Formats: sequence, structure tokens, C-alpha cells
Amino acid sequence: MTNFKSVWCDDKLLTGLQAGKRIVYTFINGHDGTDYTWAEVSSFIGSADQEGVQRAVDSLITQSGDEHHVFIEDLELRTDGSYEVCLGS
Repeated sequence: MTNFKSVWCDDKLLTGLQAGKRIVYTFINGHDGTDYTWAEVSSFIGSADQEGVQRAVDSLITQSGDEHHVFIEDLELRTDGSYEVCLGS
């Protein structure tokens, strides 16, 4: 059994999900005195199954340092062909 940081919220995967595709996570990384500042981290999906997505999302969580948002709520296909993950707490 693999210990993941991320938690899968739904049993269904996106139709057409492919190994090797880029997955990104955009998160608030600070405040500039006027507004929030944002950052984006990315990884690649190793295999087009739940485990492959969770491994990629775990990499995003580690890169972002955001260990509060771990629930995989949605994956959205972006216009550039990558996937954006929506994480919840």
C-alpha cells in the first residue's frame, strides 16, 4: 500500500486522461500589501490511473508547501492540453 499525501474525493477519472500530460496547481503564495500573489507548480502524470494522478498531485503539494489542501476535488483540461487540479481542505 502506498501512503499518499493527497486524498481522492471521487472514483471517476477524466475521460481521455493520458500518461505524460502536465498537471498544474495554482495557489496563493503571499500578499503584496494590495492583493494576493499567486504561484503555479507543475508535474507530469506518470500513469493514467488514480495512483498516477495521486503521485503527480503529491509532487504538487510538496512543491507548493501547501499541506492543508490535500483533497483532489477536480481535474480540468486547460486550453494548452495540461490539467489543472483543484485541491480542497
